[in-house]
Amino acid sequence: MKMRKIMKRSNRAKKYTVALLYHYVPKDIKNEYFSREHVLVDNQTDDIVKYMFALFRRRGFTVQIIKVKPDDLSNLKKLKADFVFNLVDSKKMELEIARILGRLKIPYSGSSFVAIQTTNNKLKTKKVFQKNSLPTPTYSIIRLGDRLHRSLVPGKFPVILKPAFEHCSIGITDNSIATNYEKFKEIVTRLRRKYHQAILAEEFISGKELQVTVLETPSKTFALPIAEIAFRNKAKNKWNIYGFDEKWSKNLAVYKDCHFVAPPKALRNDIDGSIKKDAIRAFYALGLRDYARFDLRYNPKIKQWYFLEANANAGFDPDPRDAMTASIKAHGMTLDDFVLQIVRNSIH
Repeated sequence: MKMRKIMKRSNRAKKYTVALLYHYVPKDIKNEYFSREHVLVDNQTDDIVKYMFALFRRRGFTVQIIKVKPDDLSNLKKLKADFVFNLVDSKKMELEIARILGRLKIPYSGSSFVAIQTTNNKLKTKKVFQKNSLPTPTYSIIRLGDRLHRSLVPGKFPVILKPAFEHCSIGITDNSIATNYEKFKEIVTRLRRKYHQAILAEEFISGKELQVTVLETPSKTFALPIAEIAFRNKAKNKWNIYGFDEKWSKNLAVYKDCHFVAPPKALRNDIDGSIKKDAIRAFYALGLRDYARFDLRYNPKIKQWYFLEANANAGFDPDPRDAMTASIKAHGMTLDDFVLQIVRNSIH
């Protein structure tokens, strides 16, 4: 394929140094931000660092590995690279890392500080979707000081509730959906007590859970084949959602029996094309760069899709059950192609 041929010619890039910047969260960290869930999801980069180290070495690059911790970013002083592959997607650290990389003037992968700051805030992201006429579920924000009353329910039940400033599906389970006002109050109280932040309440969209990856290149920006969550056996949860356990709890059946398939089954070509066009519009509306992943719901009964959130610095995973990896493969690319294209965006 053309992309692979281009990279073969870039063996002259041996003079370039790529830094792999990633994070580690000690299990015994004394920081109120890092719950057991945060420690789990923020320590998932070892495999991708090993994969990228081997890839870049094979391609003739010099590779520098830089590891940072929440309370110690001093290793950034060791950066001596032509390009930084930013693998820091910890909610606690990724904003500060993006800010520092921007100041250092070293080209790096992914989006800018401003774009990550926007997408880390579900309310700001929803406002960008609305401003640009991108469909998104009706919602309300319940702040810590708000007294609960029915006017905070966004439309009709069922309603899904989630922490407004978390990532990686933290706080989202099969029990995050309220079918009546009493359940609504119960979930809000539980989430407030555990996460100490505002709660996003959204109209729940019945149907399919989709993810769309957008890749930017110097010549064009395009959406890869859409990925759909699929459940094997009887592990499917009641609401067909991709929550924390489905994503991270490797010892549970819902994790083992859930994966992404690309492209989705029974999605009409015109719907598929419209979702992809909207994903590219969302990419630019949010000021994203290089690549991003969007989470959506699709209601096949009314043939309507809804943007839930954007992942400006989405994590990489060589595992074929991963949504982005499934989409890359369905496009006819390899993960190597995808990663190297991101580097080529900055190193010509």
